[in-house]
Amino acid sequence: MDGRDGDGRARDARVRRLRTATGRRRLRRWILRGAGLVVIVFLGVGVVLAWLTVNPRVNPAPRVDALIVLSTQAGAHDEARRLAEEGVTDLLLVSTPEDAPASLCQESPGGATVGCFAPDPVTTQGEAIVGTELARQHGVESLGVLTFDHHIERSRMLMDRCWDGELHMYEFHPERGKRGYVYDFVYAMAAYAKTFMTPGCAAEPPEWLQTPIDKVKLGR
Repeated sequence: MDGRDGDGRARDARVRRLRTATGRRRLRRWILRGAGLVVIVFLGVGVVLAWLTVNPRVNPAPRVDALIVLSTQAGAHDEARRLAEEGVTDLLLVSTPEDAPASLCQESPGGATVGCFAPDPVTTQGEAIVGTELARQHGVESLGVLTFDHHIERSRMLMDRCWDGELHMYEFHPERGKRGYVYDFVYAMAAYAKTFMTPGCAAEPPEWLQTPIDKVKLGR
């Protein structure tokens, strides 16, 4: 009797160990499948964002009530002058952070009114916050945004969060070599992470994310 009971307990123990091992294997499989799915999703999103970065969706209108000129790269003010002189808008809202070019602030290209503002914070998000508020103060209904090619899609995301009216994106191509082109692409891809982690118009990015992005930008 004791021998049979001992055999039964041994079998029960083996069954429990087998079930435990099987459960662990199933859990590992589910974890690996979940991780693989996350990687696939991230890769898919990355491919889409990379495509949109180099092939941005622009939708310029023949005329808008105001055009926000983002402080990005050399050539933005020249393009803003050209657009104003062509009659695209009568109101230029020009982002001029500290030490940024401010030549447009003393001009009136094409007879347009020019209003310069300091973004707060000094980021594209800050430009969206302050620029759209100024547009509302001027009674703007149709708003244009001017920036360079690799910056179009991220700017659209940020502007859409702060502006619920008609929005048009205008693109210019800065003069840059291959190194500058690659840098702009890499920076744009990295900056999407901050954009996704600050879903609101005035949401602040976590410092651990903003700090390395600022270092990359300043170290250009």
